[in-house]
Amino acid sequence: MKKYVLIGGSIATKGAIEGILSVDKSADITVICGEKRPLYSRPLISYALEKKTTDEKMFFHGEDYYEKKGVKAVYGVAEKVDPEEKVVIAEGKEYPYDELLVATGSKPFVPPIKGLESVTKKHTFYTMDDMLALRADLEKGGKVLIVGAGLIGMKCAEGVKEYTDDIVIADMAPRPLPAATTPEAGAIVQERLSSIIDFRLNAALDHFDGNKAVFGSGEEIEFDILVLALGVRPQVGLLKEIGAEVNRGIIVNEKMQTNLPHIYAAGDVVESYEAVGESKRLLQLFPSAYLGGKTAGKNMAGEECVFLTDIPMNATNLFGVRITSAGLFVGEKTEVTVGEDYRALYAEGGVIKGFILIGDSTRAGILTDFIRKKRPIGESDTKELLAGRDLSVYPADERRAALGGKYEI
Repeated sequence: MKKYVLIGGSIATKGAIEGILSVDKSADITVICGEKRPLYSRPLISYALEKKTTDEKMFFHGEDYYEKKGVKAVYGVAEKVDPEEKVVIAEGKEYPYDELLVATGSKPFVPPIKGLESVTKKHTFYTMDDMLALRADLEKGGKVLIVGAGLIGMKCAEGVKEYTDDIVIADMAPRPLPAATTPEAGAIVQERLSSIIDFRLNAALDHFDGNKAVFGSGEEIEFDILVLALGVRPQVGLLKEIGAEVNRGIIVNEKMQTNLPHIYAAGDVVESYEAVGESKRLLQLFPSAYLGGKTAGKNMAGEECVFLTDIPMNATNLFGVRITSAGLFVGEKTEVTVGEDYRALYAEGGVIKGFILIGDSTRAGILTDFIRKKRPIGESDTKELLAGRDLSVYPADERRAALGGKYEI
């Protein structure tokens, strides 16, 4: 019986389990879970904080998911991989493998800010444990300063709003969601949320003096609770120390293989092929992690499978404002504004490279499909797609598949 070891209890691990079992029904699978809790949906932590879901429902397949799949779960930290002996060492024990997946994900980036140690209540916001610790402090109320206006910081603010109306978000960036918006779209998001969030943008944090943030401009902001949401960094150390090819993340090929025999990687920890820019890069997105894990799992089990259609994607709802984007914001821009809805397409050489929608997200799946398939598009087609109502741009025999809204490995 073939032995599979998966390091990390993430959505990439779920994809790998399902990929392996779709090929090898008798697989011997062991998952080494660094967070010491069953598989849960990390994007739900803001909803649990906001009380839109319960802690129990974060385990989106139940707390017995591993048992139902016949997977052995080890709740501990993987300390070392020995590629010669083909074993993983975790909590002092050895776990032999025939095929190994590393899906160690990322960890919050906490820069060495002067005076940070003097802050009495400080948090990151990335794991379920982070959410539980923050919620315990929020129950007592107070003013919250969130440093970071990216998706993590903005979703954290949405949850924090359940406990206090006194929220400040500070960032060096000129707009909220800088990685997922354009200047025009970011300005719309900021304007619509300015009555809820006190933004401090283009603001360079200099140091902390107790529970007071001091900025380079001289402005000082006092707070009761601090959340650092300054992005994440891939946890590459486990493979880097044994010779894996690493840039910002672990480098993998289209089969999610590393340069080390019988060792695969998937999820936030990898740099994989991004189809729009046709380059290797970090994407660190939920669907990318799942599909990358599933691709790895199938290949680990012996089925040839490639993943060459990954693209940057974001779809979120912030305080009732729907923001959806995909691809790259390069090339010629075509935009329309209808009421409170903003829609923009970016095209180059007659091919859609990216889009951003604020408000109505009708046909977002169709636009994403155009990007993935690099389908040529004319000026009239662009107008119809921006209007979000006409599929005549598809050949008749493709419309049914397009309307299905699914993309499977």
